[in-house]
Amino acid sequence: MIATIGFFDGVHKGHQFVVRQVAEEAQRRGMQAVVVTFDRPPREVVTGKPCPLLTTLRQKQSLIVKAGADRCEVLHFDREMAQLPARDFMRTVLKEKLHLEVLMLGYDNRFGHRTPDSHEGFDDYLRYAGELGIELIRLPEKACPDAHVRCSSSSVRKALSEGDVSLAGELLGRPYSIAGRVVHGRGEGRRLDFPTANLSPETVETILPAAGVYAVSVKVDDENGPESRKLGMMNIGTRPTYDGGALSLEAHVFDFTGDLYDRQLTVEFLRRIRDEQAFSSPEALRRQLEKDKNQIISTFKR
Repeated sequence: MIATIGFFDGVHKGHQFVVRQVAEEAQRRGMQAVVVTFDRPPREVVTGKPCPLLTTLRQKQSLIVKAGADRCEVLHFDREMAQLPARDFMRTVLKEKLHLEVLMLGYDNRFGHRTPDSHEGFDDYLRYAGELGIELIRLPEKACPDAHVRCSSSSVRKALSEGDVSLAGELLGRPYSIAGRVVHGRGEGRRLDFPTANLSPETVETILPAAGVYAVSVKVDDENGPESRKLGMMNIGTRPTYDGGALSLEAHVFDFTGDLYDRQLTVEFLRRIRDEQAFSSPEALRRQLEKDKNQIISTFKR
């Protein structure tokens, strides 16, 4: 078995590059290509602080296999595993449990318990691997589409926090998406002739982009086929024209008729259109929504 290891949150282009290299090397050697990952963010376990994610575990597994892996091995990460030094992790988990023969690491991959005095790096892993009979290969860095932005999960999170879903999509190699269940709203959108599917924020497990209005592609998760994905627009914010209350996620799906209540939607973010803003009246808001819709259709409708 030939494998790589990491948390792979987002499965961005850098991660995809690593998975492809493992898959190609595995094919050359007639071996199985495996990605070893964790069910929880190691940083969350170590620090005790929540770590917002770009992908759910199920999404991550699917994307890893789509990138070329034969399978994705998910390890339970807990305090006990967090305390394992790199050599012990390689011996007990990679060698004895997974029977790993070849390990391919991304250029900046680090693992194992660290103390203020420990500075283990690739040369140390190379020595441990030799002692354990594991072949270790180091991979080069994957270049990003923008030379000023490092291809990393942190870069994707930063782009989303700034509402730059276009950059996030470039780094990921696909539009960033969220999924959630539709709940009943207050009906203001319908009264403006812009009925919305209101996603419950509590059912969205991944990071939300910054507040604003976005061009989106919407898919009802229990439907398939070319007509199951519709162009639309989504507002993320607190509805300042009305009460400026709790966070709301409101998607208006173009050319859609039917009932979406209590259904699961996946929303892909294509481009940020504008900031969320307060309007002088519902009619002023309606006029702006019409402009937003026309802009999106003229840009994305084919």
